[in-house]
Amino acid sequence: MNKPNFIFDTNTFISAILIENSVSAFALDKAFRVGKIVVSDATFLEFTQVLFRKKFDKYLTN
Repeated sequence: MNKPNFIFDTNTFISAILIENSVSAFALDKAFRVGKIVVSDATFLEFTQVLFRKKFDKYLTN
């Protein structure tokens, strides 16, 4: 049986990373457990650009 594909937008990824017990975090965790996360090149590029914005420096470290 094939695993289902899940697609998330950049905001969902960022929210899941920054807010541990958020709905986004739970959704992403479940998607990893039961299926595959599918990300377009455009979404991945946007995610990396957003994640490295200066305003997120206080939340994340290299």
